[in-house]
Amino acid sequence: MPIKEQPTPTPSRLIGNIFLALAALFLITNFILPFVLGPQIPGVPYSLFIHQVQAGEVERVQVGQNQIQFQLKTVDDQAGPVFSTTPIFDLGLPKLLEQKGVEFAATPPPKNAWFTSLLGWVIPPLIFVAIWQFFYQTGWWTSGCSLDWAVLQYLWL
Repeated sequence: MPIKEQPTPTPSRLIGNIFLALAALFLITNFILPFVLGPQIPGVPYSLFIHQVQAGEVERVQVGQNQIQFQLKTVDDQAGPVFSTTPIFDLGLPKLLEQKGVEFAATPPPKNAWFTSLLGWVIPPLIFVAIWQFFYQTGWWTSGCSLDWAVLQYLWL
């Protein structure tokens, strides 16, 4: 009895498998990298930050839209520990920081926003077009799918 050879996969099947593997790798990377490369700055409650400012324990503050980073004073000339907190809409914070002699600055906005815009607005439609073309080329609707050709053409337009 002869041994049957496995059929060679078609080029569209290979491209589809590569595409699915890349998509899976991208998703796994998006879930793992934020934990590995995430901020190593310990977070504290906003009330503790205000208490430390009022007690004169804070040396400098960097205020951002989503995060406030601050450095505590030390007795020697070494850099103190850095902490972060989530900002609350507090219009009196700059006055308090100025009264206590704390050096403070605003965090500049990120400059490479075009890359995230490209990933968020261009890549997903291209992915959907690639998936559609994969199904279109393999003829998946002719193998018992409930959609007929007229409906598919209507959806494509």
